[in-house]
Amino acid sequence: MFHTPYGFEILDRPDAGQIIFVSVGAPHSWRVVYMDGREHPTNPDPSWFGHSIGHWENDTLIVDTVGFNDKFWISRGGFPHTTELHTIERLTRPDFETLQYEITIDDPGAYTEPWSGGFLIPWVAGNEPFDYLCQENNLDAERMVGPQD
Repeated sequence: MFHTPYGFEILDRPDAGQIIFVSVGAPHSWRVVYMDGREHPTNPDPSWFGHSIGHWENDTLIVDTVGFNDKFWISRGGFPHTTELHTIERLTRPDFETLQYEITIDDPGAYTEPWSGGFLIPWVAGNEPFDYLCQENNLDAERMVGPQD
């Protein structure tokens, strides 16, 4: 969800005990991170985004996810994974215009040991979510590349 060129939005819903990640380019997919202290279900129903629980460590959002299906790509590189995939994501904002994303992949069905990676995600003023339709006659293609300076 975080490596789409079309952006995403993070919605904090403290009264509901949730943070929701909304993706523009997935198309219009969302992912719920439960922030209410619950544990993962014993046998989660495998899904595209898995079951996510989160908590804050100072200014860093920690997201722990299990219960993935094996039908998606972890990244554009197509790294393999199985339904044993367990991820720990860390999102930190080192400054106003930057989000630092780090992930640890633990999948004993595909790898001999956990591995980690990450990248910086820039914030761009005026780059608001838009109607993305991966269909003919997409009239909003110019906004997919971001604002022009």
